Amino acid sequence: MRTKRILGAGLLLALCSVSVAQTRLDITLKDRSIISCPLDDINYMEIVEGAATGELDGVWYLGWKVGNNGSGTKTHYDGTEVLVFTSGPQMKWIKSNGETVYNLTYGEAGGKEGYSFTAVKEGSTTKITYQIVAIEGDLLLLKQGTNRYYFYKSKDAATLADFVTYPTRSVIYTDADKLWASTVKGGDSSSKITPMGKHFENYNSASDEDREWLANPNNQPDLTWHEPGWSNKTWMAKTVNLYPFGSPKPADVNQHAIGDCCMCAVFASFAYIYPEWIKSIIEKNGNNYTVHMFDPKGNPVDVVVDNKIMCSSGGGIDQVTGKNGVVNWATIMEKALMKWETRFKCNRIGGIGTEHAAPPFTGNGSSYSFSPDRLYNNEFDLVVDYALSNGLISVGGFNVGGLICGELETITGHAFTVMYPDEGADYKFVMRNPWGNGGNIDGKLKIPARREVLKTIDFRLVFPGAQMAEYKKENLGGYDVPKFVPMYMDLHPSEEMLRMYNLKSYEPHWPEAEEPSAFAEEAEEE
Repeated sequence: MRTKRILGAGLLLALCSVSVAQTRLDITLKDRSIISCPLDDINYMEIVEGAATGELDGVWYLGWKVGNNGSGTKTHYDGTEVLVFTSGPQMKWIKSNGETVYNLTYGEAGGKEGYSFTAVKEGSTTKITYQIVAIEGDLLLLKQGTNRYYFYKSKDAATLADFVTYPTRSVIYTDADKLWASTVKGGDSSSKITPMGKHFENYNSASDEDREWLANPNNQPDLTWHEPGWSNKTWMAKTVNLYPFGSPKPADVNQHAIGDCCMCAVFASFAYIYPEWIKSIIEKNGNNYTVHMFDPKGNPVDVVVDNKIMCSSGGGIDQVTGKNGVVNWATIMEKALMKWETRFKCNRIGGIGTEHAAPPFTGNGSSYSFSPDRLYNNEFDLVVDYALSNGLISVGGFNVGGLICGELETITGHAFTVMYPDEGADYKFVMRNPWGNGGNIDGKLKIPARREVLKTIDFRLVFPGAQMAEYKKENLGGYDVPKFVPMYMDLHPSEEMLRMYNLKSYEPHWPEAEEPSAFAEEAEEE
């Protein structure tokens, strides 16, 4: 190993001209911070030539060793067992009984997550293969044989580390097509009976009577069938502005009093990937709106609704709206789905699932899911990119709440729209909360590359209808929130939503100098 060993006392005398009475070593870093270490604590010091770009580097302290692919014996170490990666490339494994130096060989990809390297002990010819299961922040997870080693950037982190599981399978996918062909995905909802998916197999196609009833705008959805507690709700005529921002945007989808978060997340995905397709399925005729949909067997059917919107007894709008409470395309489509379900009775609007909410509009109910803790960290990139690049309606959720992702927190039992990260972002992807709160962030959760967050995520990815391909947005990138002057309802979720999720509040964690008021002023100037 190309290193220089310098005894602590020798270093002080030779380089610092410090008196022999000196009892500590102070190192001033470029940022003016000082690292101080008692001299008595120093065993020896090394000036180490760091590893080359693309190779593993630095000092890592062992926290956990786990056998049998993660399901067997778990041993927690105290951080005194250490790996040191240097140039050469070499690896020094320091244990209580001494140290061993290994010469390393990397593949073409280098020291990246999902790839392997081989280690040969100095004086030996036996090759040992290590798989880099994860390398993120303070954690380095290596797999060798049936054992997994969890290393951390500091001794304290290794000593205090809680055991964090990774998927127990041995294969890490680096190719999206292979991942999608694997058994890692689940929840296949495709059907050989109807293109609408398994859930719709036992429901009939639309009769002439069904079509006539659905085409009459005077026939309102049956609120009491959808929710017995809605007997106090009423239909009230409201002004409709179909496209407040000129074209459908995810910002047009803001959930208020109905527990149809999956439907709202689906609508926001429509707007994110297929904004012009939304325009193609809605026709305006005065105060009436024809929405081109599909019956339970995948046959085209038109649903016509008027501008009467579900409201509370005081006149407040309970349906999904755009910013500032504007009734728009999402409100009309939600009412059309409520009317569709009133007739076919496949689902009540409250609690409707992602793979049940999309097919009445797309005609395609085929989908896959990925359960929590099934994907390695880098596989999330493959899933998200595959889904979005292929135009899948992409919705996700969390099984742990209260985890901070950017300015917002995770919520359980709730659906979010999956989107690409912003350009140059230091996080993996976005999951937009259909509450749309926070002004300029519009409900965007910025998903970090942290296992504690990623392992809680599940996906439901629904294939689009054949007629949607020509409308797919080109060069789909991160979601840019349109400018608007936020009102209270745009900054905070509704009281109904807070009660539904047993939350007292849901406020953004604003970074310094980034407040919603500044966003509002910018919008006013425009």
